[in-house]
Amino acid sequence: MLGKFAIFHTVTILILQYLVGFFFRISFCLLLAIQSICNANVEKRASIVIDYNSKKVLFAGHPDEKRYPASLTKIMTIYLLLEAIKAKKITPNTKFKTSKFASQQIPSKLGLKVGEKISVLNIMKALTVKSANDAAVVAAEGLAGTVKNFCVLMNRKAKQLGMKNTHFENPAGTPNPKQKSTAMDLVKLGMATYRDFPQYWKLFSEKTFLHKGKQCNTHCKILLWYKWADGAKTGYINDSGFNLFVTARRSKNGSEKRIFVVVMGEKSGKIRDLRAARLMDQYLGNCDVSPKQPKLESAKKSLMAQVGKSEMLDQLVHEEESILVSNVVKSSNVTADYLADLYQVDDEIIEAEEELLVKQVKKTAKKLMDGKNLKKRKSRSRRK
Repeated sequence: MLGKFAIFHTVTILILQYLVGFFFRISFCLLLAIQSICNANVEKRASIVIDYNSKKVLFAGHPDEKRYPASLTKIMTIYLLLEAIKAKKITPNTKFKTSKFASQQIPSKLGLKVGEKISVLNIMKALTVKSANDAAVVAAEGLAGTVKNFCVLMNRKAKQLGMKNTHFENPAGTPNPKQKSTAMDLVKLGMATYRDFPQYWKLFSEKTFLHKGKQCNTHCKILLWYKWADGAKTGYINDSGFNLFVTARRSKNGSEKRIFVVVMGEKSGKIRDLRAARLMDQYLGNCDVSPKQPKLESAKKSLMAQVGKSEMLDQLVHEEESILVSNVVKSSNVTADYLADLYQVDDEIIEAEEELLVKQVKKTAKKLMDGKNLKKRKSRSRRK
């Protein structure tokens, strides 16, 4: 009798230990998941505004926190191409050949074929207008032989320009966990490009680019409606949110003021551009725009009590967008309807979805090929 009781007691203890361990593991996993969500969403946004003449920081929010630069990386790629032109190592008409690796880059891309040649000038236009990843790799390989060698040049130049918190792993800004930068570093890069190569600055204000008879339209939609902007570059990957580098100038009382702005980690391309426009309005001296951040705390509390978290976030995004649109409409000639139409289709999101689709197609194709190869091996073994 005692033996049976001892066995029962031992089994009960083991079951309890297993259940405690199981619930502990579940709780730990949930805690990690919540923490990752908070890290991904709460501190994703960063911004900075600098007066070009005085180099004074006019506004900054998390300017030194490391983030994914996405396609703002391409500003450095362009800088190195322009530096090589200035050193007479290449000319704008020099043509680089497309490698197999370059042709396999994820969107956004021109669709360059293996062996196809493209001029340095058209590469730079493809980078600013289309944000073409294949063109970025062609530039890297054409200038340095390999992407690895080019990244050495990128990181060396970043150090020279005082970009203390930046590290590059590729020339395009495609997803890589080690590729990081900050709003401060990226505004330094943009200002250096403007300072060192003023004759080529028009590249950053190009609105269209013709490639093999096909017109590519700019991703930098802010150039289409913000009248004082004369240079911009966008960036987006899923992990970065929506990034923007933009510069604007305005003449007032006989003097010209130029500011450089970087906005990172926004929720959409539209909100990113509207926020940048509001900052430029404010610091270029337009009195119609309120300098204060939109106050959404009361909306947060009431919405939290009524709807789920995802619905609340969507509503907050909508409210914030409405406030920003209202400010822009007050300070410029554009209308809310024009902005709604312009940002109805977001090229950056579409191309990111294409990126995922390409990966899925490749994965499916690999499975099919593996299946065919397995059948062939089985067939050969039977014959033997």
